[in-house]
Amino acid sequence: MKLPIVLLAAAAVWAQPPLKSVTAVTTAEKPALSFAVMADLEKQLDDKVSMAGGAPPMQLLGPARALYLPGYGAVVTQEVSVIVTPTITPFHQSISPKEVAQVHQQKAARLPLMRQTIKDMWTHTANTLNMVPNNEQIVVAVRLLYKSWEDTNGLPGQITLKGSRSAGIAGAQMDEQ
Repeated sequence: MKLPIVLLAAAAVWAQPPLKSVTAVTTAEKPALSFAVMADLEKQLDDKVSMAGGAPPMQLLGPARALYLPGYGAVVTQEVSVIVTPTITPFHQSISPKEVAQVHQQKAARLPLMRQTIKDMWTHTANTLNMVPNNEQIVVAVRLLYKSWEDTNGLPGQITLKGSRSAGIAGAQMDEQ
């Protein structure tokens, strides 16, 4: 009676797919990026955006988020409005066509400042995360948010700056969508 049970158990073991080999990763190959380092970087980048250009300030719509993807690099995202945009309230119940045009013009005029701020953020991130291997990427992606009533013609919804640490800011490529 025990023989069939032993044969069933042996058949189950032999029927399993072969184990995949796993390469051990040493601590020398993994960057020492702690939660505290990333949280501090996020705070510094929030401060950089909120102080960029003085008055009127850019409006942070969410805190910066930074993460490290092993084998790829560091990615930082941020949501921003390049100006504090008027909102509809009980005391300001509609947005006039003149205000729409003014907001569009002000946002278009602030785009060069936003692009420079993104370059500063990229450089700061690359310098702060010096434990990231030089061949990996540093990516800063800023999403520019708009109200439903805004004229967004000619204004990007996202600006991304990506490049390897070894190439530096000169080798980084900016993309607008």
